[in-house]
Amino acid sequence: MTTELEVGLYIFMLAGFLGYHIITRVPPLLHTPLMSATNAIAAISLVGSLVVAGSDYSHVPNGWVCTLLGFVAVTCSSTNAFGGFLITDRMLRMFKTAEERARGTRRPVELQAFALVAAVVAAVAGILYTTRPAGMAMGEYLHEHVAAEALRYCYILSAGMFVLGLKGLASPKRARAGMSLAAFGMFVAVVGTLFHPHIVTYRWIGLGFAIGAVVGGTMGLRIPMTAVPQRTALSHSLGALAACLVGVSEYFRYQGALDRVTLTALDFEVVVGGLTFTGSLIAAAKLQELLRGRPITYRGQNVLSLGLLSVIVASGVYLVVTQAATAFFYVMVGLALVFGLLLVIPIGAADMPVVIALLNSYGGLADAAMGFVLMNKIQIITGSLDGTSGFLLALLMCRAMNRSAVNVLFGAFGRVSEEAVAAAAEAKGSVRSIAPEETAVLFETARNIVVVPGYGMAVAQAQHAVAELGNILKERGVDVKYAIHPVAGRMPGHMNVLLAEADVPYTQLYEMDDINGEFPRTDVSLVIGANDVVNPAAKNTPGSPIYGMPILNVDESSATVVLKRSMNTGFAGIENELFYDPKTTMLFGDAKESVIGLTSAVKAV
Repeated sequence: MTTELEVGLYIFMLAGFLGYHIITRVPPLLHTPLMSATNAIAAISLVGSLVVAGSDYSHVPNGWVCTLLGFVAVTCSSTNAFGGFLITDRMLRMFKTAEERARGTRRPVELQAFALVAAVVAAVAGILYTTRPAGMAMGEYLHEHVAAEALRYCYILSAGMFVLGLKGLASPKRARAGMSLAAFGMFVAVVGTLFHPHIVTYRWIGLGFAIGAVVGGTMGLRIPMTAVPQRTALSHSLGALAACLVGVSEYFRYQGALDRVTLTALDFEVVVGGLTFTGSLIAAAKLQELLRGRPITYRGQNVLSLGLLSVIVASGVYLVVTQAATAFFYVMVGLALVFGLLLVIPIGAADMPVVIALLNSYGGLADAAMGFVLMNKIQIITGSLDGTSGFLLALLMCRAMNRSAVNVLFGAFGRVSEEAVAAAAEAKGSVRSIAPEETAVLFETARNIVVVPGYGMAVAQAQHAVAELGNILKERGVDVKYAIHPVAGRMPGHMNVLLAEADVPYTQLYEMDDINGEFPRTDVSLVIGANDVVNPAAKNTPGSPIYGMPILNVDESSATVVLKRSMNTGFAGIENELFYDPKTTMLFGDAKESVIGLTSAVKAV
């Protein structure tokens, strides 16, 4: 006889395998929406939070603690769901072809989705009303005859919608419709959970929903695209916190009197959820520049981190073996929170594409573990999909930097010694600066131009100015393309989103592998705020820290103009050989102001 645990494991493995094949088909163009979408789907922790918040704890000493933890978990999860789906839709709405932008129209996906939801709800309500036995109250009929079946079929339906929604991200044309389907899947899962037999009160559920809708809706609608990495990190933290709180609530409820398999899953849930929560907060603080972007290192950091992790693992094993109520469980949770801080603090801000992807994977695994604790199949499926997505994106980012995940997490890459700073300060040739008027003359003779955006463009919020310059050049018959490096920015695909926000058709955005062959035939490469991803040292200097990292080959173009504030080194702490290339000129200043000045000069010419 197959046990429920075995069924759960089969589902977890199959969902991971399915997720791998779906997510590998998502183009790099949509990697940021993919991250945001999987975050929103990971808010399926909401269904477990609903059960915890609405259950009866009258028989549990101090049962109000479980209710409070469930209420906070509902608030966090609903914030994640509302904010995640809204900002994902905002991003996907911006990806259009030139023809679609010229028409100025877009498909009314929201209206279609609302009509579908209304039709389904009306149909279900009508069926329930007509099949209700005469004389039986509707509430009694729903509780006794409908609840169990509704819960089962709602979860099956929502799981299919999540999978089809992610599959839609394989193409910008179908992405919005896919995400609308996934959002409807979340709605179906939540409605089905409200029929759960353990839910006896909706008071705290309703309050948590209301707070989450306000906070998440505000975040999803108001946060600028330049701050998407920070919002995503906060989304990780909220989802992970919800998983951790649900696990703590279950342990408090049963006082550790759980079977060893459930305890193992519960320990994994709270540990991974706790470290993901604090680690994501640190990542958000670094991205928001509340903490310095450079690695914050100290002597013996790796020894301390690994030692703390060993203590956490040993604590989990002890709790599983003893199966007893002990305060040591809460100590383990506290250590997991501290470990999350120690894990991310030493990592530099430029490694955030990998870190955010890994944290996304951790959050998915915490959700899957919650599914095993509550034996909720829909959470196992979505947790596996989210974990697979984050892990694959992390591997892609590591490959783009020619580094391993271990090196990112424990290598403190970006820590620059005094000797390196001194060496970087030494002149390696002459640097030629250029004025906007001279650059405009250079553009006047160019037939094709490749724009290379970097994090400096995001910091200066120069994407709209860049798009305006590109449009003017196109009107003058210049072939303009945009070259996107996989790790440009602080999140996979972040540059694609910023340029799409500025109405650049996604057909003009080219990934590194597609554009590198074009540089030898390019008249001018315009580098805006990018540094290490265009540094020829990655190809020419074996001793360089970035040697072997795939870069955009702008040095092969006929001429290169670099927009940069100063000659400061990039994240790798090394001098950029491109700046000293005889074919390179430097336009110093704030990226946005420089592009605006360049646009004016081009118009004057």
